[in-house]
Amino acid sequence: GTVLVLWILFGGRTFCSWVCPYHLLAEWAEKIHLWLVREKLVIDQPVDRRLRTVFWIVFALLAFATGYTVYEAISPTGIVSRALIYGPGLALLWVLALLVFEVFFSRRAWCRYACPIGLTYGVVGIFTPLRIKYTLDGCFHEGNCRKVCLVPHVLDTVIKGRAVHTEVPIGPDCTRCGLCVDVCPTGSLTYEVKGLSKLM
Repeated sequence: GTVLVLWILFGGRTFCSWVCPYHLLAEWAEKIHLWLVREKLVIDQPVDRRLRTVFWIVFALLAFATGYTVYEAISPTGIVSRALIYGPGLALLWVLALLVFEVFFSRRAWCRYACPIGLTYGVVGIFTPLRIKYTLDGCFHEGNCRKVCLVPHVLDTVIKGRAVHTEVPIGPDCTRCGLCVDVCPTGSLTYEVKGLSKLM
């Protein structure tokens, strides 16, 4: 119960950036990938984000049909967690294969396009009071925030001409990692607790 309350309060996909053990490995892979892209040794291959919804439906149907969470067998989060607790096993080869794919082909592919857990957490993120807010006034639209964002589509609103309102809450798919807040030169991106300003 306590975990559920904290989960709702601090944001659905907060787990992805602050707790997930695969995230750290993916972050290292991402740094290598971005260096290779800068050196023009590889080309990033984005994938349709709707694929994640397809995976979610498939794994949900498999779980319903078999009574077993089939997803856990290939989840890098679960595999890395078990390796840390019980010691490494052959399943880590799958994690290694994912990391190699992310280094040479597609940046953060698992987290962005495949992980059904992230999609589920994102739904919870709709209701969480902790979020990142974008303020249009003063924004340079230089794009530094989107370059560092783990899921840059959530920051499409910062692209010049996209924001309909002067203040826009960033969507539930945001992992609340805070990287965009750190690099924003104008303070246009900030953390906020929804409804707190009305109480003060």
